[in-house]
Amino acid sequence: MTYIKLGGVLAFPGAVPDKAQALKVLEEAAEVVEAFKRADPGDVLPVARQFPDCNKRILPLVDEIADTIQASCNLAAALGVTDLTPYLARCEERNRERGRYGD
Repeated sequence: MTYIKLGGVLAFPGAVPDKAQALKVLEEAAEVVEAFKRADPGDVLPVARQFPDCNKRILPLVDEIADTIQASCNLAAALGVTDLTPYLARCEERNRERGRYGD
């Protein structure tokens, strides 16, 4: 299993828990899909797995992933959540129960 290091995320000031903020998460996720489509999965992804930190061909895709995390953290902060650790643990447990980690 691969753990992804996120580091801290500085939420935008003034984020509010409204439909617009929730839709921002969806918008950013859609941009991830579009960036993935622009990459040639057969060409880019095997190389990206070998050299993830220096592969400029996947930079737009990884940037969009980061934007999605930012938008999600902004929504969490707007809801008063400043530590996602317990929620990520709950998510991992649900996925483990569903057999998604190959356990």
